[in-house]
Amino acid sequence: MKRFLPLFAGLMASAVPAMATGEISCGNGKGVGVDLLVGHVDVLSISRVVVTVGEKVWSSTPESWPGTPIAVGQAFEDDHQLMLDITDDGVNEIISRLRVFKASEGDTSAAGGVFSLKGEGAFVVDCSEPQ
Repeated sequence: MKRFLPLFAGLMASAVPAMATGEISCGNGKGVGVDLLVGHVDVLSISRVVVTVGEKVWSSTPESWPGTPIAVGQAFEDDHQLMLDITDDGVNEIISRLRVFKASEGDTSAAGGVFSLKGEGAFVVDCSEPQ
């Protein structure tokens, strides 16, 4: 029986559904950007957040994307909105909020909202996918 355990474990691992990944990019065209590497399963799963304001960069994965360390606090997305709270690296306080509203009509869609970052300001951002 013990010799079948590795085979069983391999089969179980292959039964896990693959996570589709993609990017959500929001920006104001003036040096402010929020880029999310996301996995879409039944819920929004954020693998990486990179924030830029001018020359300053914050990253949830500074080991692979250099920047001041941050963390995803909480996130929610449905067909009409996306909400994200970003915390300091120690998850002690919310330092940033992204609120996006989405609309579509026929073949066109738009997404945009507001982004705020403690000590840097509040900004209107466009999160629409390129047409």
